Amino acid sequence: MRSQSKSPPRIALGLITVFLLVFLSLQFIRPEVGNPPVTADLQAPPQVKEILRNSCYNCHSNETNLAWFDQIAPAYWLVARDVRQARMHLNFSELAAQPAAKQKAGLFEAVNQVQLGAMPLPSYLRVHPGAAVTHDQLAILRRYLLPPPQTATDPAPANAQYVKWISSRPKVTEPPTEPPVALNGVRFQVGYENWKLVNSTDRFDNQTMRVILGNEIAMKAIAGNQINPWPDGTAFAKVTWYQEPDGKGFVRTGAFEQVEFMIRDSKKYGATKNWGFARFRGVDLKPYGASPAFADECVGCHNPVRNSDYVYTIPVAALAGDLPFNPLHWNVITTFVNRTDSTMSTLFGNDAAVHYARTHSQHEYPAGSALALVTWAQREDPRWFGGNIPATVKSVEFAKPGPAPSEREADLLSQRGAVMPEPGYSW
Repeated sequence: MRSQSKSPPRIALGLITVFLLVFLSLQFIRPEVGNPPVTADLQAPPQVKEILRNSCYNCHSNETNLAWFDQIAPAYWLVARDVRQARMHLNFSELAAQPAAKQKAGLFEAVNQVQLGAMPLPSYLRVHPGAAVTHDQLAILRRYLLPPPQTATDPAPANAQYVKWISSRPKVTEPPTEPPVALNGVRFQVGYENWKLVNSTDRFDNQTMRVILGNEIAMKAIAGNQINPWPDGTAFAKVTWYQEPDGKGFVRTGAFEQVEFMIRDSKKYGATKNWGFARFRGVDLKPYGASPAFADECVGCHNPVRNSDYVYTIPVAALAGDLPFNPLHWNVITTFVNRTDSTMSTLFGNDAAVHYARTHSQHEYPAGSALALVTWAQREDPRWFGGNIPATVKSVEFAKPGPAPSEREADLLSQRGAVMPEPGYSW
């Protein structure tokens, strides 16, 4: 009796036919990847422009030119998504219409992403190997972005902000002010100014000074080397001031710019890589962003350091040697940089000194106050092109108030505290 089942060749032919029909049908599902007019193209030297055109413009501009294999679905859908997201984040065809500071920030971030191997996307390079940025090309981009020497700035605005800060603190008898909340629900972390130093940064890309402070959970994680991943409950505060150079190589913290928070909670913030992000701008602590989606911008920026749990900051090394006190257990008063000898320093104080520095401008510290200045050699931040961070410790100096302080002690005792506002100040 002859079998009624279809022969294997006929089954295979039928499957191939179905596959081809489905494949052809998919080609008609095509989200548009148009090229809008180039309205404000990046202005840069030809050598820089050539590198960016070759490696970046295909996604980050209005001059996308897809290869034939990029136009075949379903790969085309991924390409369309990547181009759409790339243009939203950085569009060289419209960049020149942005303020100069924003243009510069976009370029620094782009070079940093290239330096860390995050851009061009590894998946893109697998099929477009010619878009890779060579070591020599990266050096050209870095040289293009190096800033000119700083000139002196007027210290009056920062001095005025400091005086208003120390004179406008909320009274103890007043009811506490409700802390602001970012658009994604992350609350301002009251008391951040008393967290301990994780590291500091001299950002020459945007002319700012920064300290990164960690809460108790963060500091315990550092002590136990449990930082990849960081434990839930870890919180960082990145406090930013504008730089105030004296034109002779010394740079101190100027006016307060913003404070940013990263709070780890793998259950609450799983959608943003286990971290809650928030930024509060200006002394009135205005939440940053136009919608809760601003956190996606944060995730995109931190994506190159996903292998370090999305944290850019490298904790500063513990202090060695026989010291009367450990300054890293105290709180930060201010920080500054000496470009002449390529060092950066942070001034710490015990509780009495910090309280006085944040409430008085006379620099007549009371008995029981103690200050410590830790000075490090500088090194380039390996995780952020545009920043310098502490390297090896060069010195630890202590100062106490007294009837006849040395010239060096008097200098340390005269340093203006860095403004760290909280909710409730009457600005």
